[in-house]
Amino acid sequence: MKLYYSPGACSLSPHIALEEAGLPYEAVLAPTKTKTLPDGSDYRKINPLGYVPYLVLDDGTGLPEGPAIVQYIADQAPAKRLAPPNGSLARYRLQSWLNFIGTELHKGFGPLFNPASPDEVKAAAKERLATRLKWVDEQLAGKTWLMGDDF
Repeated sequence: MKLYYSPGACSLSPHIALEEAGLPYEAVLAPTKTKTLPDGSDYRKINPLGYVPYLVLDDGTGLPEGPAIVQYIADQAPAKRLAPPNGSLARYRLQSWLNFIGTELHKGFGPLFNPASPDEVKAAAKERLATRLKWVDEQLAGKTWLMGDDF
């Protein structure tokens, strides 16, 4: 497998999942600004969307989107218990968390890093994020791990 990633992007969780799963993979830097791979080729020929993370399986199949990638990785190493079993309520709760993190948290930071965002947009983003992060803190209260006793 090849994991296309970029520092500072949302490709860290698949990288961690691969390490925890103990699966063989190659990490390939895919700069999100230049779209140029270390060998000089255009990353968009591999992933037309041009963003990371992107996992290419050994058969050449590509899999975009961090939540899908981490669940795929977990399913390849079920003994590691990186994700609850498919079809279980716990698995759907995991999907809910992954979606929340991707849509409500990660995307919520966008205006804060965009120099074109007006101050009032940044202030509103900070307020929304504070509310969401407070809720996350409440969900984590008294727990070691978000999803129970397993990493």
